Amino acid sequence: MIRIENLSFSFPESEKFALKNISLDIAKGEFVALLGPNGSGKTTLALCLCVIIPHFFHGNFQGKIFINNKDTADCQIHELAKETGVLLQDYESQLFLPTIEEEIRFQLENFGFPADEKIAELEQDAHFSHLLKKKVFSLSEGEKQKALMVAILSVDSDILILDEPTSQLDKKEREQLLETLKELNKQGKTIILITHDTCFAKHCSRFITLNSGKIVRDEESLETIDSLGVEPIDYKWGTKNNRERRIQNTKISIKDLSYEDVLNKVNLDIKNNEFVLICGANGSGKTTLVKHIIKLLKIQKGEIEIDGKALKKYSQRDIASRIGFVFQNPNHQIFRNSIEEELEFTLKLLGKENKEKEINEMLSFFDLEKYRNKSPQALSTGEKYRVAMASSLVSNPDIIILDEPLTHLDFKAKQHFIKYLAELKEKGKTIIVISHHPDYYQSLVDRIFIIKNKEVIEQ
Repeated sequence: MIRIENLSFSFPESEKFALKNISLDIAKGEFVALLGPNGSGKTTLALCLCVIIPHFFHGNFQGKIFINNKDTADCQIHELAKETGVLLQDYESQLFLPTIEEEIRFQLENFGFPADEKIAELEQDAHFSHLLKKKVFSLSEGEKQKALMVAILSVDSDILILDEPTSQLDKKEREQLLETLKELNKQGKTIILITHDTCFAKHCSRFITLNSGKIVRDEESLETIDSLGVEPIDYKWGTKNNRERRIQNTKISIKDLSYEDVLNKVNLDIKNNEFVLICGANGSGKTTLVKHIIKLLKIQKGEIEIDGKALKKYSQRDIASRIGFVFQNPNHQIFRNSIEEELEFTLKLLGKENKEKEINEMLSFFDLEKYRNKSPQALSTGEKYRVAMASSLVSNPDIIILDEPLTHLDFKAKQHFIKYLAELKEKGKTIIVISHHPDYYQSLVDRIFIIKNKEVIEQ
């Protein structure tokens, strides 16, 4: 079904090949996991398979790719779009209509399929019907990813190329997606799954690992993959934090906070130097809650205090200097021409000039020194997230809020960052993490809060 012959590719103005002499056959009905550390070439290979490279992203393309015996060099993107359903790692780039229903209709009608029957079916789906009429910009990142998956699967393509399809999904949604993919594979669909989530990937039947643009392993087992920069299955991220908490001053106080139909009379006190984890299903209001703390959302009802002072008395610049915030999607906060400029911008915005030492330390810690003068948009999503974290933390904020910080990171980077969070906690920082993966943080967390039914409950 898919044949790759001596494929190499480098992006314009890059001396380094993102892919090097890749040769690979994938038969009809295979369920393949494509693994490897950040920047190993996984997403680049996916873009080649769906012919976005070289027909949209140009560069030095060498070799051949055949899909159903068609040479992709002779095909345009739309000619293979029906045969290959694609979920990009940057899933937001695939959403461009006002509502989810319109997105699904477009997917079907674009290929000449009637959409009314599928829409009627989704209207009866208790787990999805509430999303149909919603505006895309009002959805959580997990809801966007889920909705886009439904749109892609509605076309019934023979080949599915899914780049980090679980990155924004809660546990229940991940389990549901897995069952769907298993069933589709039984029906003969060929599935190529690109992921850092080995607990999800272990259900595949073939495991291909990339590193530095080359295939370094191709087998039917996930054993000993940690030596290749891939997270071992069921890796233990440390023992539960049982240290007794000392009574500290209240750092952030939230009283009777309500927001539209998302939050209702939320009360929450976060102490100085606490490590707090906020969990909850997709769309439950986790990101909405923290956006209030950083004044990205205006308080409708209730009040918030930081260090005993009402939030409304802080300027936006005051908040930016006190709180380092990293979005769930790194593309939302990366916009300068180089990585060094990203960090410089943060410091200049806060009136902190001549901070070359801090910039160098952040670039070194996040392994970004080699990309110092490179555009962040040329990096992988995992590397972009490291840029976003470096630019937010370079100013040494007192409070750190991270929205799914480990989702896009490879095994080594996750280990490195967990250690860094422990150091920040030791320095007295107040840390708030939003995550669907609480096990990552169990050695650090002081308290866990669950958002459910518009309310916050301490676990």
